[in-house]
Amino acid sequence: MDDVNLPEFRLAKVKEMHNGVVRVKGNANSVNLLRMEGGFAGVVLVGFCVIGGMFCTAWEMTYGENGLFESAMLGLGVFLFFLAFILFVSGLLAGFITLLRLLGNYYQKYWDDFTFDGVTVKSRRFQIDASEITFVRPRVGKSGDDVEFSASVRGGPKGGRELGRIVVDSFDIANMVEYLSSLFDVPLDEEGLEKFLKKEGIAPE
Repeated sequence: MDDVNLPEFRLAKVKEMHNGVVRVKGNANSVNLLRMEGGFAGVVLVGFCVIGGMFCTAWEMTYGENGLFESAMLGLGVFLFFLAFILFVSGLLAGFITLLRLLGNYYQKYWDDFTFDGVTVKSRRFQIDASEITFVRPRVGKSGDDVEFSASVRGGPKGGRELGRIVVDSFDIANMVEYLSSLFDVPLDEEGLEKFLKKEGIAPE
């Protein structure tokens, strides 16, 4: 499948690698401080960096001996320092969470970054024969204010056992279910998908 024919996703990514293997990333479960809560946390953090830079610039111009250019450079340096610090902490947090997930069976249940070579699905160290997959359906899990949308990959007859799930942004759920149904060559329940989107108040793309 050519990249140009892939559906458009908001956060999820699908790429055909040079050896013909397809890589699918849900991306909604990834740890990224700049994209938490749909990007709001990122706006707040970057805003903090900007305000910090502007404050240092104003302080230096008011109380320092440097001119406008030197003060602006100082403010820019402060902005870049805070931004680099946030990225560093985000990287450490992401690495720690990934390590915890590797120690458990997280990647057996959550296929948030898996590859498919036409025969076998591989999610980190876990793998499964794609012939076990019979259908893909949308799923939503709610716990308090937390809402988790995912494409549930299942085996057996309708309502069968879940083999894995790909957590996605709500705007990606329809395209991901359709794409995975095509990828694994299983029937798509268009009526069920339409009812799900309507129930959850998600406008179809």
